[in-house]
Amino acid sequence: MNRRDFGKVMLLAGASALLSPNPLLAATEGPTLEAIRARGALRIGVFAGTEPYYHKNLATGEWEGFCVSMGRDFAERLGVKLELVETTWGNAVIDLQSNKIDMMFGLSNTPERAKVVDFTKALMDNTFTLVVRKDLEVTTWEEMNKPEMRVAVDLGSTQDKFARKTLPNCTLVALKSADETILALQSGRADAIIQVALLAVVTTKNLAQSAKLIIPQPQASQPTTIGVRRDPNGEFRDFVDGWLADRRKEGKVSGWIVDSLALVGVDKAKLPANLTF
Repeated sequence: MNRRDFGKVMLLAGASALLSPNPLLAATEGPTLEAIRARGALRIGVFAGTEPYYHKNLATGEWEGFCVSMGRDFAERLGVKLELVETTWGNAVIDLQSNKIDMMFGLSNTPERAKVVDFTKALMDNTFTLVVRKDLEVTTWEEMNKPEMRVAVDLGSTQDKFARKTLPNCTLVALKSADETILALQSGRADAIIQVALLAVVTTKNLAQSAKLIIPQPQASQPTTIGVRRDPNGEFRDFVDGWLADRRKEGKVSGWIVDSLALVGVDKAKLPANLTF
């Protein structure tokens, strides 16, 4: 190949790269990713009682769930180990802001949270549902918006914020954890729990003898995203978005979710028809 032909080849290659950039290569790494590489570990938040998002195997002590699977895959992409840090939905933003964790999978974007941390594009769209005692017959959110309706939520969660906005007149039973809301329903302290659909299908499976799942009208949903440490120009967020786009295109995300539901005995066929991910 002569010099002129070589020049043409290089020019075409450069143009092709500009037209079809790899998002992971195109994204600037930024200080968060640099810190992860220097540390040799990616830190993600986890907590029990939120299957299929996070699940701690009591027999082995190992963490499972689709958010853990995603964290493990992203860590492998970076060539670092995965470090799991126990937290809660309510503390996750503080932990991101204070540099205790780098990512929190399954975190919903709200205006308040977005002031201090970055959020990726949607991981999935999740529907708000009610897990209610078997004898409670309701079909709308407005029927729950009464002082005599005791509605349990876990503090700081997406469902907590949704309840305060949608059901201002109910008797809100705000508790520290998702496990405590389930105990409140079982003990008669609450009439219903607000949960997003992926959590609700697991809860109703476990409480099949005493509770049922309802999707009240009008249906309400909210995108679930990944909360990440904020870089000056959103470099880490953009890098994670590139990885997420790749994995969604490959069908990995839906596969991880279905596999995690199977861990706790929930068949995909039992999911609400309007649930997409």
